[in-house]
Amino acid sequence: MIDNIITIATFYDPFKAYIVKTLLEYEGTESYIADGNVFPTHSFFSNEGGIKLRVKVSDSTKAIEIIRKAKL
Repeated sequence: MIDNIITIATFYDPFKAYIVKTLLEYEGTESYIADGNVFPTHSFFSNEGGIKLRVKVSDSTKAIEIIRKAKL
């Protein structure tokens, strides 16, 4: 069964996006970065929503809680 992917956070700082992604993966939650390659090189895309951190729907509650506990 294919699990749906949702965006749980949006970042305008690529370093923070990848730090949070690494934290989630350290905690055992697979995550994905969307728009991470375009945004840093083309800052005029900043109005397009930034860098999106995505997880499986089934992992979303756990992922959000990990981010809250880390105060990120």
